[in-house]
Amino acid sequence: MRPKSTEPAQVELSKALEFYHGTVEDLARELIRLLGVNETDRRALEIVLLGDGKSTTPGLLAERLGLTAAGATVLLNRLEKQGYITRSLHPTDRRRVIVVATDLTARRIEELIAPLVDESFEMMLSWYEPGELELIAGFLTRVAELQRIHRQRLRDMDPYPRR
Repeated sequence: MRPKSTEPAQVELSKALEFYHGTVEDLARELIRLLGVNETDRRALEIVLLGDGKSTTPGLLAERLGLTAAGATVLLNRLEKQGYITRSLHPTDRRRVIVVATDLTARRIEELIAPLVDESFEMMLSWYEPGELELIAGFLTRVAELQRIHRQRLRDMDPYPRR
């Protein structure tokens, strides 16, 4: 790890990022508890819900989640049994299977997340000017991209040996 900076703004940014990441993890844990799924299942539902409904495939989920094809199948079987997803043939390429969130999933996620999204949006609009919002959006996009890059680095590494 790099030594921490003593510059006040950098120290504040570091603390804010650590706090933010912790609250995201805490929120994810509560969603997992309420939905009755595990972390990988929760992330799969997020990917499916944010997809366009025509392009989320088992292969895409396997790649995004770092799973084998067999692991993705087990995950999808579990989510399908809980009523959270359905699998169907692609509308134009009958050789491909697509994964779609059910109405149950959409309704539960809406109930659990809509208050946060609505309040966040209203608060951000009331606290910041349009130029500041653009800066914040750019920052969040760059941080997410850095995390995606680092996730891939970690995924390419061998696990530590067990003792």
